[in-house]
Amino acid sequence: MFRIGPFSRLAGVSAKVLRSYDAAGLFRPVWSDPATGYRYYSPAQLPEVRRILALRDMGLGLADIGRLAGGGDLRTALDRRRAELELERREIERRLATLEIEVQSGVDDPSRADVVLRPIAAEPVALLAMNADDHDIGAAFYELEAVVRDQGRRAHRPPGALVGAHDELEIFVPIGRPIQPTGRIRSDRLPACRAATVIQRGPYDGIAGARRALEGWIAASGLARDGPLRIIYLQFGAEPELRVPQGYVVERAADFVTELQMPVA
Repeated sequence: MFRIGPFSRLAGVSAKVLRSYDAAGLFRPVWSDPATGYRYYSPAQLPEVRRILALRDMGLGLADIGRLAGGGDLRTALDRRRAELELERREIERRLATLEIEVQSGVDDPSRADVVLRPIAAEPVALLAMNADDHDIGAAFYELEAVVRDQGRRAHRPPGALVGAHDELEIFVPIGRPIQPTGRIRSDRLPACRAATVIQRGPYDGIAGARRALEGWIAASGLARDGPLRIIYLQFGAEPELRVPQGYVVERAADFVTELQMPVA
């Protein structure tokens, strides 16, 4: 038998790693001297530790390897790891494509807005569906905000709009609790998603250009739209009587800040 130092050199792994495997119950020494605490290993254990090292090299975690040692299905574990690696590969390919977009678009252009891929949390909202006769989105927001205000349901988050695949439009105001439906206003919940996002500063006539740039970025990245576009009004104009939470309302259109969030898959 060998003490841990010589055995670690035979196994091709550090003594520290062998101690961690022992502590995790993954790979035990043949014998531990109760008087000194020294661990002793046998060359017959080399195939076992080499299997652990091979599985670690494939990216399996210690918990997965422990389950395999307890009789778990190796094929299932490897299939799961293959799926994880495929997902990582797709993400790497997306990032490579994004790098190419950045190079082609000119990373030093100060007027170019950055696209960020990020998770969006689920959100309860009060929704109002616009129809073909609605030509004033400001009046629709006034109607919606007033209902939410009167029912005391307004949450301290920014309002927004949902734009469908065929440009059908719904507007929403965040709420803390469901509202009592009234007319065309109802409660709903926007699902959590991963979204490509971009910030637009200034008047709303710049949103169309920001949307085109965002959609171009998504296409070039190899992603696909996975839900309605979300337009989030981070700074906007509103009448004082609506009592919109402080911090969102500004006086000038030049100070408007709008985020476009496109759910992607």
